[in-house]
Amino acid sequence: MVKRVITGAVFTVVLLLGVALQGWVLRGLLLFAMLVSLSEMYRAFRRTGADPVRWAGYLYCVLAVLAQSLYSALDHPMFGEISPPMLALTLSLLIAMTVIVARGKVAFVSMVTTVFPMLYPGLFFSLMITLQDLSTRFASTVALLLAFFIASVNDVFALLVGVQFGRHKLSPEISPKKSVEGSIGGLAASVLFAVLVPVLANWAASIWPEINPTGVALPPLWAFALLGLIAGALSQVGDLVASLVKRHCGIKDFGTIFPGHGGMMDRMDGILFCGVACYLFFRLAGL
Repeated sequence: MVKRVITGAVFTVVLLLGVALQGWVLRGLLLFAMLVSLSEMYRAFRRTGADPVRWAGYLYCVLAVLAQSLYSALDHPMFGEISPPMLALTLSLLIAMTVIVARGKVAFVSMVTTVFPMLYPGLFFSLMITLQDLSTRFASTVALLLAFFIASVNDVFALLVGVQFGRHKLSPEISPKKSVEGSIGGLAASVLFAVLVPVLANWAASIWPEINPTGVALPPLWAFALLGLIAGALSQVGDLVASLVKRHCGIKDFGTIFPGHGGMMDRMDGILFCGVACYLFFRLAGL
């Protein structure tokens, strides 16, 4: 337990530094996490006898970061027609499928296990990368804090409530330890956290106006409460999806990069689903 707490604390500090610095530091951190996550997913599928075209997935990771970087630096009109993540994904999928078909074999499993990691975790990572390119740094900081930490808050309180009050299994076949009571506790904490972040952000901006120099207005608190509920629920879905993949592949953890936690995917599974919710929320809010 001590090892798990220390690892979690270090992971949190690294994420906070990334949010504070943003720019290429955050892109670099997310690219590293993206590459490691795809590697873990491909390794898990290979345990089942599949033969995914791994280099196509890694190419997608690089293309996604480069496309988003060019978008933020050049503001080219091409990106008004197609988003950078979708451009990178489309090109990578075309390459991957062409390579598989060119082998001349009926390798459907190879195609599925190549494409699936490009969508999850790949596409979900690339959507999170866009959050630092919102209209203002103030909005980006709020979005990133919510994307990275709603899932973590959900996990902690779901565990605490589940241990004390858990009586009914949430998904006994996929994840036997999760309970309905823990899920509800996690959702309540997610809603509270999602409301607390913009409240504190606006309070800080009222004291230090340079934090929000353009005076951008965040959505109303009820909208953030709804975001917390949806993102919290999706983070739990992300945990279950990752557990489903692990059970299919016959593994306990995706890796060992985080002592006490497992692999990168074991830490990012729920965060990625939560990040998609935040991406949609802030895009719909016009930020």
